[in-house]
Amino acid sequence: MTTKQKILNEALTLFAEKGYSAVYVGEIADAVGIKTPSLYKHYKSKQDIFNSCVEVFAERMENIRNNIQLPGSKAASFSYETITEEQLIEVANALFMFYLQDNVAAKFRKMLMIERYHNPEINRLFEDLFITGAIDYEKEIFSKLIDAKVIKGENPYIIALHFYTPIFYLLQKYDMRPDEIEEAKHELTLVVQEFCKTYKGARNDNEKDNGKG
Repeated sequence: MTTKQKILNEALTLFAEKGYSAVYVGEIADAVGIKTPSLYKHYKSKQDIFNSCVEVFAERMENIRNNIQLPGSKAASFSYETITEEQLIEVANALFMFYLQDNVAAKFRKMLMIERYHNPEINRLFEDLFITGAIDYEKEIFSKLIDAKVIKGENPYIIALHFYTPIFYLLQKYDMRPDEIEEAKHELTLVVQEFCKTYKGARNDNEKDNGKG
């Protein structure tokens, strides 16, 4: 690991523990084991470090999307229109564990959660990633699935809330329970299964109504 990478790693750890505003550049330098002037050779300011954290998080997010072959990614192997319940559970689990345990994503998320109450810009970033942005992203997906008669329902926004809200809750519930990961996965599986029971099968229902089932 290079000195620049160590700076970023230690900074993100401190940001996740204290929040961005409460951490000083000198603290980051001490954690790395270098003098503050040496840190400035790699990053111009604390804001520069934060910006790099955002870039690294975005790269990790892109990598996980490709690794699980999420629709819309470069390595996509299936579409949301054809996704099975098992595939949906796998995708949900992979993304859930990424935000819960990934060395960068978990710290980045915790930093945003702490700092959102002190910094309007960081609050906007938090909402874009984990609240309004997440719901808008899923609303768009569910809107297409409703049109394709893959799922039941008329309001993609409400459907997105029904899918995402319990997952966000589980993320908060197990954030401080590293020894209960299997329980978290089990609960998440039940959430996805119940969602599928409620909303999937619009196309099959129509076929049955037409006497084709």
